[in-house]
Amino acid sequence: MAATRSFVAPLLRIAGPVALARLGIIGMALVDVIVVGQLAPDELPHQALGWAPTAVFLVAAIGLLQGVQVLAARSIGEGNKQGAGVVLRRGLILALVAGVLSAALMWLGGERLFTFFGIGETLAGPSTPVMLVLAFSIPLHLLYIAGTYFLEAIKKPGVSTVVMWLANAVNLGLNLLWVPEHGAIGSAWATVGARVFLAGVLLICIYFLRDGVTFGVRKSKGAHGHGYGALLAVGAAAAVSQAVEAGAFSAMTVIAGRISADVVAAYQILLNLMAFVFMIALGLAAATAVLVSEATGRQAPHDAARAGWTGIWLNAIGMVIAAVAIFVFAHPIGRAYTADADLAALIASLMWVCALVLTPDGTQVVTASALRARSDNWFPTFSHILAYAVVMPVLGYWLAEHEDMGVAGLLFAIFWSSVLSAAVLLLRWWAIAGKQPKAAPLAAE
Repeated sequence: MAATRSFVAPLLRIAGPVALARLGIIGMALVDVIVVGQLAPDELPHQALGWAPTAVFLVAAIGLLQGVQVLAARSIGEGNKQGAGVVLRRGLILALVAGVLSAALMWLGGERLFTFFGIGETLAGPSTPVMLVLAFSIPLHLLYIAGTYFLEAIKKPGVSTVVMWLANAVNLGLNLLWVPEHGAIGSAWATVGARVFLAGVLLICIYFLRDGVTFGVRKSKGAHGHGYGALLAVGAAAAVSQAVEAGAFSAMTVIAGRISADVVAAYQILLNLMAFVFMIALGLAAATAVLVSEATGRQAPHDAARAGWTGIWLNAIGMVIAAVAIFVFAHPIGRAYTADADLAALIASLMWVCALVLTPDGTQVVTASALRARSDNWFPTFSHILAYAVVMPVLGYWLAEHEDMGVAGLLFAIFWSSVLSAAVLLLRWWAIAGKQPKAAPLAAE
């Protein structure tokens, strides 16, 4: 019976709230771009470049915490519910350490993080203060992520979803208050304020969960669970993978900045739109990881395989629907992003390329999550290094600068790199699906 179990309904029950929460994460960035684009459009390039190094540190640290989701779910599958709380506490410590280190490195790097890559002083100078303010938000956001991964593992993703969208309301209000006077820097401070709310409220909600004792949140005496070594075994591979991918996308922003301010603004807006849709794929990736991890904890490899394939196919359907919507509403989307008519027209003309990117990009992230849930941690990392660190920047530079394709060249580079990554990861999943993985080690608290 286990081999014929359907995972569509369980995946959607988890993926729906998770996708809404992930959409809320990118929704903050979307509001930042739209408010700055409408009220201070000349500062869009400063905002885009300020986010570029911030994204690298933030995404890498988020990857480091992926073990919270995987190992908390695996603990439940093993029948050790209090072990999920052990994983949460260790994840929160990792979040705080990684966040503070990331912020410190950004402050130490300063303007050199831009000028080293050939960005001119006229862009690097105004972008640096934006980056330095955003650095304060990283530890706060990572505390939220650790708590969110825990809630997803215990199948209560709705809590973090509600908190995230309340934080979006805070972010919008602060943007409207500060951007008219302070521009991109005001938007960065709005992000910090929203993430103070985000982390504080979510951690309070977790502490007062009705079944918090069951999952070892409030009372953990005698509890045992996966240790820091197991967390880092999953998280280190994911961190490297996500840092490579984020770094490669930031390098593409640098390439855009080398061409012109208009190109970097258009690229950032299109990337923001794709990231918004990508949150749907991340929701399905998280749900897939939870169900595959649980099945792995139960020693049920065929259930793990079915859960993985179901997540991959559901993502493909969702990405195709999103691609059609983007293509049909290209012009209204372009006008919504910016008051600059020429920039809005350029954005609309490239929506069809964005639509092409969605399916392979979503496929690679869902498949990578399924592999890591099966303890195949480093193969997705090496695949991402090949596709996004080696192929994408080189192809992007050649198409955008050498072939003079501008933003279109950068988007085509993303498309072909995502096709490569998805193909390699799907082959790997096909090869190992249904096989019994090795058990992860435990460590007493």
